[in-house]
Amino acid sequence: MTAPGRSFTAGAGKAAVELPFSLLPVDGFSSVHDPLQVRVLVLDDGEAPLAIAVIDQTSIFDDQLARTRKILRQTCGVPPDRCLIVASHTFSAPHVLPPDRVPEAERKKNELLAAAVDTAVARAAHDAARTRGPARTGFGRGICRVGVQRDVPTPHGWWLGADDAGPTDDSVGVLRIDRPDGRPVAILVNHAVQPSVMNGSVTRSGERRITADLAGATAERIERRYGDGTVALFLIGAAGDQAPYLTAVRTTVTDDGALLRTDVHDDGFALVELLGERLADEAVRVAERIRATAAVPPLRVLHDRVKVPAQVPPAGLHALHPTKEYDFTPAGDTDAPIVVARVGDAVLACVQAELNAGTGLDIRAASPFPATCVVTMTNGAAKYLADAMSYDRITYEAMNSRYARGAAERVAERISELLRSLRPWASDADG
Repeated sequence: MTAPGRSFTAGAGKAAVELPFSLLPVDGFSSVHDPLQVRVLVLDDGEAPLAIAVIDQTSIFDDQLARTRKILRQTCGVPPDRCLIVASHTFSAPHVLPPDRVPEAERKKNELLAAAVDTAVARAAHDAARTRGPARTGFGRGICRVGVQRDVPTPHGWWLGADDAGPTDDSVGVLRIDRPDGRPVAILVNHAVQPSVMNGSVTRSGERRITADLAGATAERIERRYGDGTVALFLIGAAGDQAPYLTAVRTTVTDDGALLRTDVHDDGFALVELLGERLADEAVRVAERIRATAAVPPLRVLHDRVKVPAQVPPAGLHALHPTKEYDFTPAGDTDAPIVVARVGDAVLACVQAELNAGTGLDIRAASPFPATCVVTMTNGAAKYLADAMSYDRITYEAMNSRYARGAAERVAERISELLRSLRPWASDADG
């Protein structure tokens, strides 16, 4: 039953990051294959709005997070604590770094890059505010195998590769936001895969090219399917140990423990399109089965910080290699931020860090909401939050983390507690 005077509204917008010609090369990238995008969805249940922004970047640092929140507040009227800002996690994009982390010679380029992204955020947010109108929501889930477990055993220890027998989460969560006439305002796709087909690849002439990669290819195909007025947002799931099934760069461990790297160069973009097509087509198939509800879905947002054990992170990625012995050095405790957002009977369980697929499956299994999506890379970045098995195996995710053994399990436990606290409203559309 809908409360008098209340209505559910939604609006969405999309804008390309227009890089000035003078910016290139930047952060090792010398040309653009396809433009990076910013996508914004704004929801409102008549009590308080909620904004979800997906930015095609590897990760989002605190100063950019603050600027994005400010733009969403000024443009859409969404308070900072009601914003979910997610990096799509393409590895083929220049980093927007905090000023204190940029060498003097690169500072101007970093400022131009930051300004270009902020401008795209403002344009997408403006369109989201402009198109806001009555809406309905619905959720569905499908299956698609575009990812694979990337932790593999070698004679020298566990390393990155492709293990068909390893744990994965092939589910595709789809949240559909419809206008009253049934046309979608937005399609949100949640899948546990790092959308990084082109990670580390260069062209045959040696160029690194900017691309939104698998997340962008997926979203673009969905948007073409539904036409103007529909925005597709890719929400990366618990993908810390999940790689695309096919990648442009392949790394193998030789008999003497060295890392051998091969690259298919420009041909890798065909793999991006292939996997993007598969994931997008499954998302559309699921979306077509969804029947959006007419009631006012309650929007709820809960924040928490979980105290978890910490460890000393590695000195740098160059120091990591397959090994059977590693010094996991304790570093006291640290906080892991959590955000749980409810949209009707669907929930988004969001963290900064990259969870392993097994942790994501555990969170979903313990949730009282069948429509649960685990979303990582949200409201900042914190590298990996690996499960206990990763520490037993001494995987890349366990070594490349500032969180110690047991942290992931504690975060999953607390998320489950928060989800249970939301359950009393499960059948009450008025909240």
